[in-house]
Amino acid sequence: MVRPPYFHFSGGLVFAVLFLLALFFFFIFVPVSIVTEAFSRLGVTPGQGILLLTATLLGRAVNIPVYTSERLVMVPRAGALEISQNPFDGHIRINEQPANELKKQEFAVNFGGCVLPVILCVSFFLHSVLGKGPDVPDAGGLLLWTGLCSVVVAVACYALVRPDAVHGLRIPLFVPALVTMVTVFLLVPHDIAPVVAYISGTLGTILGACVAPVLSPRVRNGIAAPVVSIGGSGTFGGIFLAGILAVIFV
Repeated sequence: MVRPPYFHFSGGLVFAVLFLLALFFFFIFVPVSIVTEAFSRLGVTPGQGILLLTATLLGRAVNIPVYTSERLVMVPRAGALEISQNPFDGHIRINEQPANELKKQEFAVNFGGCVLPVILCVSFFLHSVLGKGPDVPDAGGLLLWTGLCSVVVAVACYALVRPDAVHGLRIPLFVPALVTMVTVFLLVPHDIAPVVAYISGTLGTILGACVAPVLSPRVRNGIAAPVVSIGGSGTFGGIFLAGILAVIFV
């Protein structure tokens, strides 16, 4: 009797391998290549770009608490049933535990979505104005264009940000990047467009989609999330893409 082979290669297996390779290409290789290309236009090597991308994605999970409000918000949790039996009469009692609880609202700063991007913005600005060579931009001009574009992006983001019961604040994913690209393309000189695009896209989104809503009583009082994170999950994608995509397409 001839035993069948331990491994049987079929068209289905080949298709599965090709499908996994395609997923790797489109969801890992292409995004990483785009990010490293964007950072390279800002004077960062590919290796440093991958490290910055890794630090940003890992830092997304780190929220640094900065303030605890006296405002109480409802924290949803799974309800529970407590079942007990009376030892004297044998009756079974079922007590339902409350499904929600009140908690003081906390405000935090996200490391990957706020702290690290702000550090990078300052670093890229200083690297641009303190560099050597004939192409070094004027610090005043760079600051003027960066500030102007940041204000435009911030105003647009503030108009579109919405309170979210889970994430605190939420903004459409690609809108900050689109506003940044159009603004920089129409207003900014080409030689300083990449650095202005990254800084204004990043800072403008942080200010308009995170800081301004938190400082506005009208918007802040409508936020029911227990933790409001500057640069957190509801706005992280918009902040990240605003800087990266704007640099690529300007």
